[in-house]
Amino acid sequence: MMWTDDGRGRAVILNFHGIGEPQRPMEPGEERFWISAAAFEEILDAAVAHPRRVQITFDDANASDHAVALPALRGRGIRARFFVITDRIGRPGSLGTEQLVEMARSGMRFGTHGASHRPWPELARAGRLHDELIGSASRLGGIIGEPIDHAAFPQGLYDRTTLAELRRTGFPHLYSVDEGWNRASATVRTRYSVIHTDTAASIRQLLDRPMRTSAPWPVRPVKQAVKRWR
Repeated sequence: MMWTDDGRGRAVILNFHGIGEPQRPMEPGEERFWISAAAFEEILDAAVAHPRRVQITFDDANASDHAVALPALRGRGIRARFFVITDRIGRPGSLGTEQLVEMARSGMRFGTHGASHRPWPELARAGRLHDELIGSASRLGGIIGEPIDHAAFPQGLYDRTTLAELRRTGFPHLYSVDEGWNRASATVRTRYSVIHTDTAASIRQLLDRPMRTSAPWPVRPVKQAVKRWR
């Protein structure tokens, strides 16, 4: 059962990065988050068929979001949310303006992943997070023609100062990669990042028991609390 942002119930959010062969230099360790097109489609089918509520998101604005993910999502009637690194717009291997517009017209939704992909706690300490958020959201919103009020933490990193700045800046919907499941109404929504070793079978197991991911209960909620209060 695919889940939309209706503010009701609980859901698991599956987060994707790159699909197929990267068309740009990768950051250290990024290859772990790239999967084949065949695996992507099989995982989508497993998510659609599962009785649990599922939402799909994408990070980084890779060109494969348009070339591979968009046709697969359209064919299954899925509305996903894409978190865009705005400094990469138009660069080789990343989404361009025309692609973003087409995706928005197809019903896809968007959020900011920052302008530079630098960790937001680092930018907050330097007094630069406000400009990073406003600049990124303004550029993306101007392209797709609607306000941006969803944000995903680059590299999954956040702390109390980051959360406070995001709330002041006007982002009521925030996304981490702390895993597990979450209430649709939660301010900080957890996601499971699909990695290259995942299969349709492993994702079905995850959806069957979403609290049994890479960090065991109760370690995960404790780690989340540490992030929010440090």
